[in-house]
Amino acid sequence: MSHGSNQLSAELFYRNPLRVGEPKPTYGLKEEDPERPDLTGHLALILDGRGKATSLDQEGFKLIQHSSSVSDFYDDQCVQDQYYPEIKEVVLNESGAAFVQVLSHITRSEEQAIQGKRLGAHRLVHNDFTSNLIKHGFFAALEQEGKYDIENGRICIFNLWRRFDPDGLHAPLAVCDASSVTEADLIPADLWNYGGGEGLLEICQSSHNPKHRWFYFPEMRREEVLMFKTYDSAMSPFMPTLHSAFDDPECPEKVSLRESIEVRVMCLYA
Repeated sequence: MSHGSNQLSAELFYRNPLRVGEPKPTYGLKEEDPERPDLTGHLALILDGRGKATSLDQEGFKLIQHSSSVSDFYDDQCVQDQYYPEIKEVVLNESGAAFVQVLSHITRSEEQAIQGKRLGAHRLVHNDFTSNLIKHGFFAALEQEGKYDIENGRICIFNLWRRFDPDGLHAPLAVCDASSVTEADLIPADLWNYGGGEGLLEICQSSHNPKHRWFYFPEMRREEVLMFKTYDSAMSPFMPTLHSAFDDPECPEKVSLRESIEVRVMCLYA
């Protein structure tokens, strides 16, 4: 199954701009309903990224060919033992970093999300971190170990996203060209205990900007990984690769529901 053109129009959910005096958004364990009143859907033109040469330092994303030996992405131990080393090797090759560390992963299933067992596709324009990440104590520990110089070193975090459902059509992931994002678009928010973890993470949502340039990779296969940048200490200000799942209006009704795995990886540069 394939689309008849190299672009489509689909609804993306953006955060409404904060009103004067409105406090910083804060979220807990559950992902919020996309129909909650602080979000608004906007039709966006989403281009087919296949055949377009993109880079991690310019647009902020890149499609990579990679076959994994993992047979069951729902087996967390298998993912940690087999998939983490595979992804680490991919990131070393693509980033040119001196040191790479896998931070975490999340496996998503639309079918299991309906049953309340897992997270499903996240239909909200966002980025996983903000520029305040450098203030996190984790980096201080790395500096004490001699692995990172907070004053002079560069640190990046990448998300490597792979879908593994048979059809590769339902609820694709859209990524936004980072060069089309402005600092005024970004809305920091506090996120507690995300994905079953513990603690506080500052993420950013985005208000709508019609100048955002969106891309997706239709019919992604199990042998493909979408790598995109979610943090870079060398950029001032840091413009993230905003991303969001979306419902493709051209998707046939009877297709496999989306299943995907995302891995967050930290890179330190010499």
